[in-house]
Amino acid sequence: MQTANISQDELSDQDNQSDQGNQQIGDWRLLHPLALVVDAIDGIKSSVSLIIAVAVILFRFNPPRWTIWAVGTAIVLCACVIAPLLSYLNTKYRLTGESVEYHSGIVVRKHNIIAYSHIHAISSDEPFYYKPFSVVKLNIASAGITSADMLLKAVPSKVQYELEHLRNASHSSRLDSAATHEEFSAETLPAGGSASTEGVQQPEQAQVQGTRLYRASTSDILLYALTDLRFLAAIVALFGLFDRVRDVVSEQLFDEAASTVSSFLRGGVLVVILLVLFLVVSIMLVSVANSMLQFYGFEVWRREDDLVIVRGLMTRRRVTVPVDRIQSVGIQQSVIRRMLHLNSVTLALSASHGEDDDGDSTSISVLPVIRQRELIDTLARVLPQWDIPNPHVQRTARHLTRYLLFVPWVTTTLAVLSVVLFAVIKHEEILLWWALLPLILGALWSLLRWLRGRYEGFQLLDDHRIVVSGARGFALFWVVTRRSRIQSVQRQTSWMRQRRGIERMTMPLFVYSGESELRFSVIRQNQAKQLQEWATRLSQ
Repeated sequence: MQTANISQDELSDQDNQSDQGNQQIGDWRLLHPLALVVDAIDGIKSSVSLIIAVAVILFRFNPPRWTIWAVGTAIVLCACVIAPLLSYLNTKYRLTGESVEYHSGIVVRKHNIIAYSHIHAISSDEPFYYKPFSVVKLNIASAGITSADMLLKAVPSKVQYELEHLRNASHSSRLDSAATHEEFSAETLPAGGSASTEGVQQPEQAQVQGTRLYRASTSDILLYALTDLRFLAAIVALFGLFDRVRDVVSEQLFDEAASTVSSFLRGGVLVVILLVLFLVVSIMLVSVANSMLQFYGFEVWRREDDLVIVRGLMTRRRVTVPVDRIQSVGIQQSVIRRMLHLNSVTLALSASHGEDDDGDSTSISVLPVIRQRELIDTLARVLPQWDIPNPHVQRTARHLTRYLLFVPWVTTTLAVLSVVLFAVIKHEEILLWWALLPLILGALWSLLRWLRGRYEGFQLLDDHRIVVSGARGFALFWVVTRRSRIQSVQRQTSWMRQRRGIERMTMPLFVYSGESELRFSVIRQNQAKQLQEWATRLSQ
């Protein structure tokens, strides 16, 4: 018994020594001087409107010319020199043994601290004008809202690797401590390889280590661009732009332009077809250019327990995702990609990861586009710990589609009858054509509900993982997630459905983006009970 007490005391001393080592405070560092230049350029942009406003006010009092120049010079100096310099000198960061800290602010001082254990993603942007200086813009994401993240405008690129390995070293030390006291279970361990606990490696060594798991070729990126349905939204936005132009330009100028276009279109059907083809090709070329800028050189690397995604042409972006922070894996198929047997794969986290080219800071594309026959093998290399198989889901809406179509059919019938009744009362047969509008909308609504019922289903892979399939509009998706990511189980039904044992079921997920819930529009009571028992089961 005494020997056991001595051993426990020795373990406690070792833990205290380890804690003291982890609490060593690093040196405070300034941002790279390039941040000063960026702030100065932003100051020039913001001071233009202020100078114009002040000039308009001063001209009303007809002051001497030197006064106007003096005020303009003072505004430029404050916005482009003094304010950026004060902000630069009062902005510092440091990497300690347990957290990354950030000081900012001139009048109101802010001190932001993110523990390594709370980091969900580390992303960096390297614009082309940052590359000669080996500088990146670093975003450190923790769970929750984006305001909780930490943004370092300009730091040396090696800081990212230093931060990643400090986080890995902290994670490994916690696992070793838990193993020593026998307080952990197999489920808490990440399925990736083990990280070294012999100290933090040099950033230069960390940069060359790792294994490349996937690289998208130029043909893959072209295939992604040509099957991206967002170019259809660009066409709709273009027609909306024409309407805005009409509000801006004079009525005479707009009428002259419309007359010119009308005379051009009267040249025949061939001219109209060529014009439409030119418009579509132009928009698709823009889509190709945008995809190249966003995904050129797309690579997925594995470094220790991190998944590293690198992409971008003009701005090189690098996102580091700890494997154990991945909340779910989503596989999507749009209409075009379904016909061509193509898929897209994204990762869902509980945090943002910085802003992409298109303003998206939520989803992480791990496979932008991949052929169906290569999907499972590629996922096995990129995410071996998830062990994603070819799904064979149970269709929850099998033989229950009528429950999904009942509301669209009833609503459409009532709308059509209302139009017909109105036409009869008015004694105008031409109004009967308006019945086509609710008929078309009802048919589209019914088709979307039918697709949802056709593809909704689930498969329990094991005691901890589930595959859920479904439809979002005309696109299909599959979500693979873990039981621990499910936050609650919500079941609802009506008195008519309850008599037949039919329910609606949703299970919200702990994710920041992507599919935020597992949803079953119609499901039998026994299947809902099975999923509830699985989702609420205590960890074993």
